[in-house]
Amino acid sequence: MTTTIQKWGNSQGIRIPKVLLDAVQWRENEQLVLNIDKNKIIIEKVEPKKNIIELFSDFEGGYEPVDIDWGQPMGDEVW
Repeated sequence: MTTTIQKWGNSQGIRIPKVLLDAVQWRENEQLVLNIDKNKIIIEKVEPKKNIIELFSDFEGGYEPVDIDWGQPMGDEVW
């Protein structure tokens, strides 16, 4: 399958055929990361950021909140 680089405003772009997008399960408006490796352009889908629950889902330890004394104000902080 081939495509052509075309001018789009001040940029240039390519059209990716729907059959390829369907194969990698990419949809309109998804964010992509572009990288170069040995004269090749690599396009990867941005993985969504995890929320705090997902980040600590496998944490098995305990947690106790601790107050930390940061000392006296050093500037114009409001306490």
